[in-house]
Amino acid sequence: MKNKIFALHEGAKKSALSPFTTGSLAILSLGLASNLTAEQDLGSLPDTTVIANRTATSLDKVGSSVSILQIEDLQKQGILHLDEALKYAPGVISPSTSGQRGSSSNIFLRGTTTAYTHFRVDGIRVSDTNIQLGNFLGGNNLVGLSRIEILRGPQSALYGGDAIGGVIGLYSHKGSGEPSGRFSVQAGSFDTINTSLSLQGQLDKLSYSLGLGYETSDNDLPNNSYDTTSYTLRLDYELSDAINLGLTLRGFDSEYNRPIYNDPAFPLQAIDNTQSTLGSIFAEFKANDIWTSKLTLGIYDESYKSQDTNSVNSVADASKVVAYWDNTLSWNDSHTTTTGIVHEHTTYDAFSTSNYDDLYGIYLNHNWEVTNALTLNGGLRWEDYDSYGNETTWRLASAYNISDTNTKLRASVGSGFRPPNFLQRYGGAFGYQPNPDIEAEQSIGWDVGVDQIFCDGQYKVSATYFSNQITDMIEGYPLAANTTGTTDTEGVEFAASAHWLEDKLHATLAYTYLSESIAGQPDHSASLLLNADITEQLNAGISVNYLDTRTFNNNELDAYATVDLNARYKVNDSISLTARVANLFDEDYEHYNFSNLMAPNSTFPGRGRGVFGGITIEW
Repeated sequence: MKNKIFALHEGAKKSALSPFTTGSLAILSLGLASNLTAEQDLGSLPDTTVIANRTATSLDKVGSSVSILQIEDLQKQGILHLDEALKYAPGVISPSTSGQRGSSSNIFLRGTTTAYTHFRVDGIRVSDTNIQLGNFLGGNNLVGLSRIEILRGPQSALYGGDAIGGVIGLYSHKGSGEPSGRFSVQAGSFDTINTSLSLQGQLDKLSYSLGLGYETSDNDLPNNSYDTTSYTLRLDYELSDAINLGLTLRGFDSEYNRPIYNDPAFPLQAIDNTQSTLGSIFAEFKANDIWTSKLTLGIYDESYKSQDTNSVNSVADASKVVAYWDNTLSWNDSHTTTTGIVHEHTTYDAFSTSNYDDLYGIYLNHNWEVTNALTLNGGLRWEDYDSYGNETTWRLASAYNISDTNTKLRASVGSGFRPPNFLQRYGGAFGYQPNPDIEAEQSIGWDVGVDQIFCDGQYKVSATYFSNQITDMIEGYPLAANTTGTTDTEGVEFAASAHWLEDKLHATLAYTYLSESIAGQPDHSASLLLNADITEQLNAGISVNYLDTRTFNNNELDAYATVDLNARYKVNDSISLTARVANLFDEDYEHYNFSNLMAPNSTFPGRGRGVFGGITIEW
């Protein structure tokens, strides 16, 4: 994995460019709530979102901009990794920022950087200003997940700090039905081997879902190998009609060989090791027809070590212990209130620097279905950080459905904030000087959009205009300080889907235009998925990703488009053969390298054409 220590260093040096670290997780959670919650499987509810209101809500009642990626659909396209999957949602750019497969990746959401994205796994927050996402995104696959939800725009009133660009949630698969299993192995170019094993089912009152994965690749550069072992587990036990207990676990152990390539900032070859573990236990309770409640306890642990050829070690460890109490009050068919209490304890250790922070918060969100056509939503949140201070945030959203034309009009507005990190406030590692007077970054953002359905659902189109103003941005090194003025992000998101030939041919398109962004992001980005059931046995698809010319902090990168092909042939009910061609036209393109702040024009080449084949066995 890319050097996370340096990433934290650069993140504190200029907060707008600080999305380039992360590592590992481990979480315990215990909770109460019998209605659908973020930990439950949503695979059977494609028209329902949890992330938008913190409780299951029909998409036609949501005023915010939301995308849902079904893992089953992504896997049909041969998409196996988290950072790759995120590219297929509007408003999201998810590039590598350190090299080829296994290196650090990032989320650029609505023109912001990773530091402005709030990330949750099974309802647990796994990112903040001190623990970011680069290694977690670059190292994670989709094994054990049911779907990904992306909520765009400032959402601190629902989720707290860092939710300026938006919120992304991962949801583990919940086992159901008769016990079943799936084993898959794929091999091919760059000495790549990718295997996974999934087991799931329900035994009386116990539901289970287990996933194991192993991946190795030499990549397309010398001394650039990558190996990772991953695991996932989810257990649900129905103690009674009113109480459900559960546990989740997700993690990986990876080794990334970081090569010397046009990178004066890192002139030595190194081996980066990352251990990431996310676990949770929870309980759900239905008190009565009105009140459901959930209490969650958790631990997040991150461990990173890098050793270069001179035997110089870089080590960073971070952990998060959380306690959440979430409640849903369904007063009647028109009014639903979600409210809760939050506590998080975060520690960070690097070199001789050690810091910790305690966060306490409370939130309230109300959904009012005024009529069958009109829904209004609003919320408030208060949070207090021991190391920093307190913040109050708010949000409003509305959705209006015109049934005669199958049209939904929506709008939302809200505030967000991002606190300073430990190094910016207390100094210490990397020569940082403490600035106890530094303030949190603030934002106000809004969007308006329309969702339109044509031909009885055969075609769906969505368009959104968004704008976000960020003030008090944190910049500077060795003494970080708030800047004056406003930094804007602004643009348009477009999404479309269609199906033809009696539902045998499917297409989805996502496009984003950025007129204003942080860190020189591309004006235009787009993705296309096309999948067809050619015969009863053969399924095939094509995927396209496009990024426009971008500077990414004075690093000029040319526009490029990559095309991937995939196919699956079902030999019988149990055995399928798979084939995939990545970068079909062997496109030359480059990845931005976050170390460019010290080494301008430092980039990594993308992987060339790769051909892979495999077999999948199901029972």
